[in-house]
Amino acid sequence: MSLSNYHPKGIAKSILPIMFCTFLFLPNAITACTTVSAIARNGHVWMANNEDGPFGVANFINVYPRTGTDRYGYYTLSYISPRYGEGASMQGGTNEAGLSFDFNAIPYVEDFDPRSRKPYPQGNHAILSHLLGNMESVQEVISFFETYWFVDGFRDAQMHVSDREGSFAIISASGTELVDKGRSLVSTNFDICGKGDGSGCWRYPIAVEKLSTYGAGLKTMEAICRETAQKNGGTMYSNIQDLTTGDVWFFSKHDPGTMLRTNISEMLSKGQRSYTFSDLNSLKEQRPVREWKPSEKVGPAQSVAGDYLGTYNHSYIGAVNVKRSGDGIKVSFSDGTKEILYSSAEGMFSLPDYDLYIKFGTDTASGTPELSLYENGQWSFTVQKAEAVERHNDTKK
Repeated sequence: MSLSNYHPKGIAKSILPIMFCTFLFLPNAITACTTVSAIARNGHVWMANNEDGPFGVANFINVYPRTGTDRYGYYTLSYISPRYGEGASMQGGTNEAGLSFDFNAIPYVEDFDPRSRKPYPQGNHAILSHLLGNMESVQEVISFFETYWFVDGFRDAQMHVSDREGSFAIISASGTELVDKGRSLVSTNFDICGKGDGSGCWRYPIAVEKLSTYGAGLKTMEAICRETAQKNGGTMYSNIQDLTTGDVWFFSKHDPGTMLRTNISEMLSKGQRSYTFSDLNSLKEQRPVREWKPSEKVGPAQSVAGDYLGTYNHSYIGAVNVKRSGDGIKVSFSDGTKEILYSSAEGMFSLPDYDLYIKFGTDTASGTPELSLYENGQWSFTVQKAEAVERHNDTKK
């Protein structure tokens, strides 16, 4: 879960950075996360996380080597585009000093005034990157939030933060809870600092029981991630970190059957790059460099003039409306953004001056028309045609 009321604006000539900045993430409606930190019997410090969220949305691993202004390199996790790997839209992150954090959605905290803290001088978008680039301990993060806070925000999420020395804490608008040294920390979607009760969450007792019975380690963390995954397919990816060694494991529903092991030092050595969860082996294997050039325009496809025109809906993306426009299509998003895309010889509709394109297809399970958007050759999200989804749902009743 990200603090995604704070999306970056105007980053590039792309639909994504423009349209997505106004979408409100609805964590209590569509998101649940399980995050676990514990110390193994051999002293290694482990952290694991399940990222649950909307079906049909891409996820990315984004690597940022140390810069001249930062102390540490780090990686982050993002939805839809690598562009959201920085700023307040990142889902979580880990740096080479062994500091790691993720977020759980919690009920909105009413009795907190962000004005009781200072706004960060560099702005909301710089906060999370600053923590990863410059801090190595949980106590540093706690101290930071005792002074600074997000302007008008961070009210419906809690930060689960861990470090290589085995310190674990929860930070939220309800307060801060630093776990006693040597104890584990399990967080789901109840407000820990607000004395919320975890017994009502089916995932919480599974994680606690696994840690109590088997102790921390890769097998335990993997078992927790798999057994607390949403049964309806809502768990998008899982990440496991041995903060002592820097080893990292990723697996996801986007790349079934793959559990990839790497190391943060190895990731940083390859420079600033982003990797899609749809191809986890790309962290280890070379992939061809994509060289974009404007697509050759062709006449409008008849199928698009018929079946694929209309409104597409998604719980996270919102409404996407497709209309014919001259020899192309006009695509309108729920925030008011409109773009004209042109039919190309490659069988897709693309922007004339940026590597962003749309493909139309059909969901194999339901026969529903769908629209998939790609940026720089990488899948970003898929939405289904609203009228066809309604008809399909009616036939199942």
